[in-house]
Amino acid sequence: MPFRRMGIIIGLALVVGSLISMVLPESESKIEETLFNEITYQMGELQIVTDDLVKIRERLVGTQQVQVDAQLQTVADWLFEFRPQGETHEARKAYLIANRDRVVAMVEELRATRDALIGSNPSNTQ
Repeated sequence: MPFRRMGIIIGLALVVGSLISMVLPESESKIEETLFNEITYQMGELQIVTDDLVKIRERLVGTQQVQVDAQLQTVADWLFEFRPQGETHEARKAYLIANRDRVVAMVEELRATRDALIGSNPSNTQ
């Protein structure tokens, strides 16, 4: 019987704790960590799509190759420039939000380019 009572008390404590955590605001460092993790995930997606584009690029000529080169250079520039910075939590959060949005846009743009190039030339899928 004491184990059952202890289990009920622990269960209630967990429920109350989770309800309280839902009401309290997230700490600034937790928000920054979440944003950085989102950027890190998108960097992985960016690597996959850029690897695909590099393979496809070898088979392209002319303006298509120039377009892919320009997009790949934009990605390279962003990767070299990305350094989480800011003196305050708000400045770091704003920087991370802007860069998260930028990397998401780059991934979407590169995917669209990759898909268009694969769709326009079926030999590129090999």
